[in-house]
Amino acid sequence: MYHRPVILPRDRLLQLARLVGVDAFSERFGPPQTAEPEFDSLRGFVAERIDSIGQALVEEAAASDDVIDVASAAAYLEDRLHTLADVLTTEQAERLRAAFQERTAGW
Repeated sequence: MYHRPVILPRDRLLQLARLVGVDAFSERFGPPQTAEPEFDSLRGFVAERIDSIGQALVEEAAASDDVIDVASAAAYLEDRLHTLADVLTTEQAERLRAAFQERTAGW
């Protein structure tokens, strides 16, 4: 059976690798600069690491000069979710939103 590779722009794979951990990504798929993971495998990997992705998104938002309050944090998250829409299921995106909102409520 043929499994199709993920056809994502390289910058999206690099961003995803950063969110899940470059070492973890590389162990599974090889270096993100050259990886061509199968779509189902990548989605499964995202599902396994959804909590760490959520934490990484909060940390990135906290470090961003563009995030100054809850509203700008929410806009930041939506931009990242849009970028990763190809590999996130609707349920995963909702889980990330909920976790992010919980962790940034006091900003």
